[in-house]
Amino acid sequence: MDLNLKNRVVLVTGANRGIGRAIAEASVAEGALAAVIGRDESACRETVQALGPDRSSAFLCDVTDRAQVDRMIGEVVGHFGRLDAVVNNAGRFGGSPIAELSAAALSEGLNTKVVGALAIVQAALPYLRRSDQARVLNISGVTAQRVTPGVAVTAIANSGMVALTAYLARELAEDGINSNCLIPGYTLTGAWRTRAEALAAAEGLSFDEALAEILRRQDMGHSRWGEAREIADVAVFLLSAQAAFVNGASFRVDGGQFLAIQR
Repeated sequence: MDLNLKNRVVLVTGANRGIGRAIAEASVAEGALAAVIGRDESACRETVQALGPDRSSAFLCDVTDRAQVDRMIGEVVGHFGRLDAVVNNAGRFGGSPIAELSAAALSEGLNTKVVGALAIVQAALPYLRRSDQARVLNISGVTAQRVTPGVAVTAIANSGMVALTAYLARELAEDGINSNCLIPGYTLTGAWRTRAEALAAAEGLSFDEALAEILRRQDMGHSRWGEAREIADVAVFLLSAQAAFVNGASFRVDGGQFLAIQR
């Protein structure tokens, strides 16, 4: 299937690791050009080397700084000559019990995930309006729909991404820009590896046992950990021409980890 991504420019924030990197890789595999956005210069440059310097380029940016966002968007368009899709993947993992949650921690989480995503879209709008296949894809997480103790900041920010997506879809539709949201389930990326290693050390478990125990404690023992590439496969479809009639949708990609009947 031709996804019509050849030479289209896909901007991915948080693209130097995990799901963001997997989306950049999958986009390039479909012929797209990837703008790798992050704050870690060495990690971004390593990602570009892996993707191919002829198909990607790194741009440093803290998405919580609007001046940096505006500069970065200008650099991306100056380098590639166009911008067709934005993938808002930047975010912070973690939190604390609600009783201990500080306003500063919540503000930081929302600024990185939700406010940062809004800034990216606003800065990119003049260029997305010129594309005949303009896409905004926001990456949320299963905590937007499932209560997971101890990660309130992540959960509140993820919920905000779902709401932001709906408003973008409604208000940008007249510009021909489709906006959708991906809600990955528990995916084996760096943050979860770190948590599993800590659990293994604390309880005398092997790494694999710790991974299984995390799922069991969330009543997900029937499922398995997702892989970043599995999230990316759905992402590139939503960026494609085949997703032209998909707008304002939030897709849970979790292997059945979270099953619910919703009204």
